[in-house]
Amino acid sequence: MGKAAGRDGATAVVIDAETVPFIDVSAVRMLDQLAGELKARGVRLLLARDVGQVRDVLSTADAGAELRHVHPTVREAVEAARTGT
Repeated sequence: MGKAAGRDGATAVVIDAETVPFIDVSAVRMLDQLAGELKARGVRLLLARDVGQVRDVLSTADAGAELRHVHPTVREAVEAARTGT
């Protein structure tokens, strides 16, 4: 994902987490690493529509601030990417 986002001029990647019923600390670390790699290329990684457990683990696993802010809808995540908020 990182190479593709850096190549095509993308400025953000939005993950719709609604269908992710479970996430563990290892996955949070991997997402944090991906977010860092993307950020180095000027690309943001944003999450949208979590189902609760994901949000809880992101908070307790000490995820980066960008990942802890889960947008309520994909549209809001896209808007945040567009406006830089």
